[in-house]
Amino acid sequence: MLNEWINEKHLNNINKARAGFLKSKPYPHFVLNDFFNKTKLLKLKNELSKEKYGKIEKDLFSLSHTKDLVSSKNNSIKEFYELLSSDEFISLMQKLTNEKLSKKIDMQSHVMIQGNYLLFHDDVVESRNTAYIVYLTSLNPKDGGALRLYDIKSPLNPARKIYPKFNSFACFKVSTKSLHDVEEVKSKKKRLTIGGWFYGN
Repeated sequence: MLNEWINEKHLNNINKARAGFLKSKPYPHFVLNDFFNKTKLLKLKNELSKEKYGKIEKDLFSLSHTKDLVSSKNNSIKEFYELLSSDEFISLMQKLTNEKLSKKIDMQSHVMIQGNYLLFHDDVVESRNTAYIVYLTSLNPKDGGALRLYDIKSPLNPARKIYPKFNSFACFKVSTKSLHDVEEVKSKKKRLTIGGWFYGN
């Protein structure tokens, strides 16, 4: 299944990606571009438009999201969920991050439109180990919507900004140091993602 979904160049460069993850600042993370099979991902993006999104407005965030996609009846979405929760993919994630992971994952789709945002937080809940984001649209600095990573020792300015790029796969180690936010979307472009967490043993 990995060979059908994952770009071969990433399967052949696991050690390099892991080294980058472990050495990255302000805490372990990576962004791998052109990670998935483009045709399959475009189909998945199209099928997500059939899912029900609920709008949520709270102090911490303003966005719309689906329920956990494990419950989706859509075949393309089910296939993607089965991919990320498969023994093969969990094994790949363990190699990429050098973390011990269980078979449990969470998966939702999120839509952010103009004016939406996600404020400063660390994702530390229960046994979450690694956060992941699959980007299904592209935005540039003028559009906003960047995932911003902060150094806990200097939290006023982001240490890195990651702008959405279609078919990029971002992950970061969840800990009390993993402070991050998503800047407000400034344009009329949609920020569409699939994301969630891999859990530790």
